[in-house]
Amino acid sequence: MKKITPTSLFAFSILSLFVMGSALPAAANQYYGVVESFGGGQVVVKTTQGSTGTWKVNHATQVTGAIREYDWVSVEVENSGHVTALQLEEHPTGHGGVVKAINGVVLTVHSGNSMESWNVVKTTLGDTGVAIGDDIGVKVYSNHNLAYIHIIKHGVQ
Repeated sequence: MKKITPTSLFAFSILSLFVMGSALPAAANQYYGVVESFGGGQVVVKTTQGSTGTWKVNHATQVTGAIREYDWVSVEVENSGHVTALQLEEHPTGHGGVVKAINGVVLTVHSGNSMESWNVVKTTLGDTGVAIGDDIGVKVYSNHNLAYIHIIKHGVQ
């Protein structure tokens, strides 16, 4: 009978780890953000990491919720760029108004009969360079973060 040396045992252990590792699924990354587009086998999401991800979606992707443009979603993506899970977190609602004040990232807007505060964040899409007096249309989440801004008219006051 052959004696097992520490070197051969070490080599066997390393080889076993490589074989087991190849059988594991590809590592996945978790992202949150705003849907720029969804369809045609891909989803484009502006992420909280400050980047835009364009990833592959197919029959193997687990989609939870009716995903549409400007939705807040969580996305689980393999290193290959394939989405394993796409989940709706929140649909934004549409609002409009005139910007009355800007304090950092917070817009104070006269909307309807009230004043509202909406936050421009790194995931906000559209015309983010608004000014006081601009008439804007927005898509806003329940936490007052803006998904999208559209300047309807400058300087309305």
